Amino acid sequence: MHEINVLGLLAARGGSKGIPGKNIRPLCGRPLLAWAAQAIIQAPSISRSICSTDDESIALAARECGLEVPFIRPDTLATDTASIVDVIQHALDSLDSANQPFTHILLVQATTPTVTAQDVEEAISLLDNKEADTVITGFPAKMHHPALMFTLDDNSEVAWLLANNNYTKRRQDFPEVFIRTGLLYLVSVEVLRERNTIYGDHIHTLIVDENRAVTIDEEEDFLRAEQIMSNKAK
Repeated sequence: MHEINVLGLLAARGGSKGIPGKNIRPLCGRPLLAWAAQAIIQAPSISRSICSTDDESIALAARECGLEVPFIRPDTLATDTASIVDVIQHALDSLDSANQPFTHILLVQATTPTVTAQDVEEAISLLDNKEADTVITGFPAKMHHPALMFTLDDNSEVAWLLANNNYTKRRQDFPEVFIRTGLLYLVSVEVLRERNTIYGDHIHTLIVDENRAVTIDEEEDFLRAEQIMSNKAK
């Protein structure tokens, strides 16, 4: 096993427009962010688990869940247009004085309550075994294949999304494709620092069930998450 020192980072900003206060809104009896927080806190391979937020109410909830909140994120990194890369860079810079030589960042967001500690451990194992720069999560796309998708030009003429005449093949002959979810992102600090991106040259994916691919942006997402988490508890 390579030397891996992983910082678990939960990103949760205030000021949600779709669902006001959603990051601390109760989901199955706990603040929404508690579920993602639990995933990194309970994962044995995570060296330190922190929350990056601009909001004092979120900071309080995060601490109550067991996360550290070693800083409050500046307002410039809490806007709709703020880059997640800048948020991660800020977290790393803020912890530099503590002499934490992290090799990787495990990013989870408060809006993904179905992520688990097992997901985290499997992602870290995958990264180490494959010597990946980045690990993401994804699920198989079963209903709509990009080989059958097209755009229209100004003359309403079809332009197939994929080349190589894939649209002429039988559906069962299509190569399997996957859809990225946002359950977690495991990223090399070296790649992030040097390229200012969470995506390196070598990206691998942890396959998850489609019914766990929940990101809460709207009210209907919250209702779906409540159903999933309630069924899981049963």
